Amino acid sequence: MAGQKLFITGATGFIGGSVLNKIIATYPDLDITALLRTPTSAFAAKYPNVKVVKGSFDDFDVIEKAAQDADITIHTGDIDHPGCAKAILSGLGKKTEMSFLIHLTGTGCISDEREQTWEGKFNPHVWDDINEIQEIYDLPDSAQHHVIDKWIQDASRGLVKTVTICPPDIYGQSSTIGNRATFMVPDYVAAAKKYGECFYLGAGENMRAITHIDDVVDLFLLILHKHLEGGQELQYGKEGFYFAVASEVAWKSAAEAINQLGLEQGWLPQGTKAASWNKEQLSAVLPEDPGRVLYLWGSNSRAESSRAKRLGWNPHAPSFWEALAEDCQVAAYNLAN
Repeated sequence: MAGQKLFITGATGFIGGSVLNKIIATYPDLDITALLRTPTSAFAAKYPNVKVVKGSFDDFDVIEKAAQDADITIHTGDIDHPGCAKAILSGLGKKTEMSFLIHLTGTGCISDEREQTWEGKFNPHVWDDINEIQEIYDLPDSAQHHVIDKWIQDASRGLVKTVTICPPDIYGQSSTIGNRATFMVPDYVAAAKKYGECFYLGAGENMRAITHIDDVVDLFLLILHKHLEGGQELQYGKEGFYFAVASEVAWKSAAEAINQLGLEQGWLPQGTKAASWNKEQLSAVLPEDPGRVLYLWGSNSRAESSRAKRLGWNPHAPSFWEALAEDCQVAAYNLAN
């Protein structure tokens, strides 16, 4: 491991910042470089041994050079930025030694929002990353994240090895120095406060796969560990696609629990109850992008992490219900300050 160089994007993000902290704590001898749009004194003080390359996700030459210079690249930044992904792959392709890429994606790729059949309803289909890996690979280009995911999978050949980690909706508090809020609970609390009630679509039976941020980070570290051990247990490319799903929740149940917390914490009017909304009401939450709210709170996104569990991943962080009070309280506080 001594002398191994690691390049990370998204180092101050919700996922990337937590991943960076765990890597530093676990592998202090790794030579780490982070891409930062705006390097800060706070980052330098917290990470004195992390090198910084200044650049945005549009600085393709900077990204390409950093990926080329690294033995390991972890891309947790803007995962839907095609130019950034191409720059990373170009850098890896120019290396004359073995390189390894861990790419972050998300279960939006398997959401049934495109079908518009299951909105607010229970969809029995649970995607499996072993038994249905070909079907996942063959998803239409219209599926969220999928075009870039496929580039990453197809790039795994010769001296380039790639793994894709696919978490679902994430809850819990990140240890990052930067953006500590993810979208799942904070966005919902913001909408509930705005409209004065919690809500769900139709019957609210749609299921959302969920995982605590700590369990997502653990899968990154497990895959990194297996790679540093030689990679014999890892699969790469098309087969190197790992769901990071710990559990799931029906959105009506989530809405009712969040509503109760809103009453207890004082950010919802007393007497409020979670309400069933129709599609038009839900779309109006974000009129400039109605598909996003229909995806977040009206669709099913269900998956089984067969490949990660076979590798030894064992989710053990607090459950969604155990973490929910803090997540709601932090979200409401941030909105008020």
